[in-house]
Amino acid sequence: MKPVLMIHEFEEKFLDLPLENYILTFDDGLYSQYIFLKELKKIKTEKYFFISSNIICPENQKQNDELICCERAHVKAFNKDYTNYMKWSQIKEIDKEDNCFIGCHSHSHDIKTADCVECIILDNRYMVEDFSKNLGYLPEYFCYPYNKKTILYETILSKKGFKHFYGGERIDIDEI
Repeated sequence: MKPVLMIHEFEEKFLDLPLENYILTFDDGLYSQYIFLKELKKIKTEKYFFISSNIICPENQKQNDELICCERAHVKAFNKDYTNYMKWSQIKEIDKEDNCFIGCHSHSHDIKTADCVECIILDNRYMVEDFSKNLGYLPEYFCYPYNKKTILYETILSKKGFKHFYGGERIDIDEI
């Protein structure tokens, strides 16, 4: 089994790394990941794109191709500016590519959710509804927001049909 890399904002310099030696996971659905899709498709390895269903750029909005860090993009999104994130149409496009898989990354991407049963249940209800409506199915892959894995979270998600979970066991791309 290949080691698993965690990638947030994608930069051109990463294309010089031996990415084919890893399973690639992309957190947060940042637009920079989509910008490099043509190059990423050429890498012969599995690629998982983890999307928070409440942090999606509206179809009618122009996206910001400025490469900013995920923390800045999150701050903007929490202030209702989703221009640094992918659109559902782009997520669907990725989903059609060989060796590319869509996974869930919660609805709200709120770290406080992980310790509250009612919060997890409500957040997952919204996530399931959004993925079913916009993607047409519920993925079986899940990545914990902020890599905060809890038994409670995994138990609830397993009952929804999730089979594969990702979190803090991944290697940050900046470490290779």
